[in-house]
Amino acid sequence: MEYDNADYLDFETWYHLNKSHFPSEFKAFIEDSYEPFYFLFNVYRKVMAKMVPSLRQLMGTQYPVFNTEKRPTVLEFISTIATTTGFSLLFRLYNLVQDQKKGVNLRVKYPKFESWIDLYARPQQPATVDEKNRPVFSWLNEEEWKVYVETENNKMFEFFNWEERRKFDFIDLVQSIILKYFKELEELNGDEWIIYAVTMRQEYKYFMTSCENVELFIDCGFREDEIKLTDDEFIETYSKLSKEIVMKASALRDRRISGEII
Repeated sequence: MEYDNADYLDFETWYHLNKSHFPSEFKAFIEDSYEPFYFLFNVYRKVMAKMVPSLRQLMGTQYPVFNTEKRPTVLEFISTIATTTGFSLLFRLYNLVQDQKKGVNLRVKYPKFESWIDLYARPQQPATVDEKNRPVFSWLNEEEWKVYVETENNKMFEFFNWEERRKFDFIDLVQSIILKYFKELEELNGDEWIIYAVTMRQEYKYFMTSCENVELFIDCGFREDEIKLTDDEFIETYSKLSKEIVMKASALRDRRISGEII
């Protein structure tokens, strides 16, 4: 019989099969720390085993230029994004569950909680150009202004939908895996769900920013060794690129947003 290594041996089974062989002090240590051991064995290990290959597949879909990359150091860096996404997310969610069990007041623990309600608990809306922007474009006549508003709002709506779709695909993938194994999350209260949403969005921002930086790295033709630049070094190097290279990379991004596979 073949087993899925992420599923078949849960913590209880492992513990009961082996506890008679443990030194007494080791057995006492595990029993005193049963809950975190359970989390590491039954949740963290299983989630990461499922998440990494799933994220690699998503990256290939959302950032198809990764599929054209052949340089070993760059490929290794891309792989690292998949293996580190979710690395700390699960521990933050574990702490969230523990906070609920302890009765921690999240509105006190997180000073930005009220603003997070507006940001994360309500549907996002696309930015728009409207009459409040009119004074900035005073040189346009009324007909030109109407055309400009319609054109820009269509662009912003397209970009908003593109961004939201990618964000949804990431969060749907990640949380479907997490909720399968971390059942305690289903018992979260309303305030805890706000922190859950904040945590998921933060993880998506890490994933998105990391991937977009590599995409820009490839589009701009950086050298292989430059993949190891720090964020500040990357920004400095990017700022020195020619206008032609920057515009070419920007045009590639616009084409992807419009739905073209590049």
